[in-house]
Amino acid sequence: MRRPGLWVANGQPDDTAQMLSWKPGAITCLYNYLAANDIFHYKAANPEASINVRFAHPRDWQQDLTGSAQRLGQFIADRWTELQPLDPYIFFACRLNTHYENGDPHPANQRLYTTPEFYQRYAQWVRTTAEVIKSAVPEMKLVAPPLAFGLNEDGNPDSQGNPTRGWAGYDYLHETIRDYFDGRLAFQGYWGTPALGAVPDWLYEPGLSSWYAFRWQRVLALFENRYKFEAQIIIDEAGSFGPADPDFTDQLIYYAQQCLSDERVISLSYATWANPAKDPLYRANAWVEHIPDLEHHLERLAAMPDVFIIEPLGEAGMIDLSGLAEATTREAVVDEQPETLERTIRVLFEDDHVETMPLETYLRAVVPAEMPALWPFEAVKAQAIASRTYAQYAIEHPKFPHADICTTTQCQHYDPNKRDTHSDQAIAETRGMVLLHEGQTINAVFSANCGGHTRNNEDVWRGRPEAYLRGVSCPDTGDKSGHGVGLCQYGARALARSGQTYEQILQHYYQGAVLGSIPTGDV
Repeated sequence: MRRPGLWVANGQPDDTAQMLSWKPGAITCLYNYLAANDIFHYKAANPEASINVRFAHPRDWQQDLTGSAQRLGQFIADRWTELQPLDPYIFFACRLNTHYENGDPHPANQRLYTTPEFYQRYAQWVRTTAEVIKSAVPEMKLVAPPLAFGLNEDGNPDSQGNPTRGWAGYDYLHETIRDYFDGRLAFQGYWGTPALGAVPDWLYEPGLSSWYAFRWQRVLALFENRYKFEAQIIIDEAGSFGPADPDFTDQLIYYAQQCLSDERVISLSYATWANPAKDPLYRANAWVEHIPDLEHHLERLAAMPDVFIIEPLGEAGMIDLSGLAEATTREAVVDEQPETLERTIRVLFEDDHVETMPLETYLRAVVPAEMPALWPFEAVKAQAIASRTYAQYAIEHPKFPHADICTTTQCQHYDPNKRDTHSDQAIAETRGMVLLHEGQTINAVFSANCGGHTRNNEDVWRGRPEAYLRGVSCPDTGDKSGHGVGLCQYGARALARSGQTYEQILQHYYQGAVLGSIPTGDV
């Protein structure tokens, strides 16, 4: 179930049926409240759901490091018979690099919990606890405890995973994560604070979001490049501190799509359903207390399909997360124009017969035929928009007496056998979007490889110069293939690998064109 999940109530929720009605793909729950939240019945009915069980830790663990670790480890191991039906991922401890999770009420003492000496003690305690558990129950799936980020636990890594502060708390823990946790670690991502509420830039703006909502990518790069093994992430707690925000549901759907599309993310749980315990840390995130239209919120989450896993961006090593800040607005525009969803195109086949089909269906056989579906996702999305725009231009300016477009490379290559879930998702995420110049659909021509610089349209074909088909530099300098006007497919791949969004790619190759919906009145 590649679906978002839920951190259920810390206590007894008022309505477990409503809480679980939208079929969350993962559940995170404190051990003491599994029965109260009806988790055993939910797992039995939804065996594919991922269950995360969190155990509380003794806050005075440092007073008897070895003894407290052994006692906690044995307590968890003794619960295996009860927990086994859940096939759970097991967490013990949470945010132990904060003063309050150590029983220290004084914020001024936070500096004591971010030193190399502290992380060394912490790592020793975690390893001892894990050793006790795995010795008794080798099959238990342990997850390295989540740490509060920004406290040098990851050393403030750059995008390649290199700690900018020279050291990281994980330096003392990574071997234990490899040996006892099978490379699994937990992450808790927020894009806001109780004082500020939701901070949209921390979710949507590429640079800032890479330090907040999507910091887990930097952590995984740290493990790959510094510790030389590939780790996996369970996002057991995520939230924006803004359940009352009008776009709260859109935020959650967007974040789920971005995180769960990465195969390294095992599951994602949002915080939190309810806060019966009145914990001040989570009061601002309680859904039942703050979401104005909870039923509609749950209906939208229930309707969300499983997320496709998308191939990583190869040498870039990171999935690009930028460029979708206006996704909600675009989705609304498409929803307001249902005629674009029913738009058809007349397709001329090589045996001279013509088929009329929905435009979006046509694109499913075009996009992967023009660009490999497993290329960087932002490049495939750029290709989807270019192909849709090219097809819409053909609808407005038919190429043949009884057809708009053909199936050969004279128009756009068409091959239903190449349909692929990755390109299907790129088409779906850009549905109804085309490139416009001065309100009109552009002729979005493209070619395989421009050889390092695209060409002006009038230098290749007769006709007047088009402002959006000016020659531009291109990062791919391979052998030229094609006319070299408009989007360069190999160049788009290189730009995507460098972190460019599909909007940026399209703006580079079609300068002056803007993204929008298919002009009305052209159905």
